[in-house]
Amino acid sequence: MLHGLFFPISKLAWLALAPSHILIWMLVGTLVTVMVRGHHRGARWMAAATAALFVLIGVMPLGQWLARPLENTYPPPASPPAHVDGIVTLGGGLETRLTLSRGGLPAAQGSLSRLVTTMAIARRYPEARVVFSGGAGPLADATAAKLAFDQMGLDPARLTLEAASRNTFENLDNTRRIVHPKPGETWVLATSALQLPRAMAVARSLGWTMTPWPTDYLTTPNAVVEDYVPQLNVPGHLALVDQATHEWIGLIAYQLGGLGSGGT
Repeated sequence: MLHGLFFPISKLAWLALAPSHILIWMLVGTLVTVMVRGHHRGARWMAAATAALFVLIGVMPLGQWLARPLENTYPPPASPPAHVDGIVTLGGGLETRLTLSRGGLPAAQGSLSRLVTTMAIARRYPEARVVFSGGAGPLADATAAKLAFDQMGLDPARLTLEAASRNTFENLDNTRRIVHPKPGETWVLATSALQLPRAMAVARSLGWTMTPWPTDYLTTPNAVVEDYVPQLNVPGHLALVDQATHEWIGLIAYQLGGLGSGGT
């Protein structure tokens, strides 16, 4: 029951709590305060708070500070396993509609690097099964991933697609039901370094021992000078704050909902 409710609740919560959405709600609140209630003093305070938050996010590298601890949780494997039975790659942001309409993958998609990384792992372990899990429906990420792997030369016989999942828990739960991992097998989990802490928590809750393999890095492992120098980059900073906040909220929600390492 909880699993069925988790998806819609999480979507509604993110609609309300995403930093970029909060800025919109604050702007709307300012307008309503002026036009409906006529509280000009309250509107001024709300407008000032909105402007301050906008400048703080757009100038300060908050996204770096939020994302780095998550991305540092699982470093690249120092000693890769001698044998790998399967590679599970999680989807996210592959722009399937654009990919299918153009017949090729779009440019500047960070999530494409996880496909490249998966392909590199697959070449290193030629006997390993490759499983891509992502999305639901005809425009699922799995559709774009199949095209990408075809173009990179992966043997189609090695590839399994899971295209019914809507979130990270369903990614791994559905995939586990498809591949039936056996005790003693070695499975690699390849996804963005930002998502990996949440994904590994889910794998543990399902009793699936996996080797984490981070991809799609967005931060350096250690703070650099630029992390403390204000830079006006509203789109970039806001996007990273949204991504990092999404993962922190998701990690906490999964733990509280029993979908993380604490339960099943």
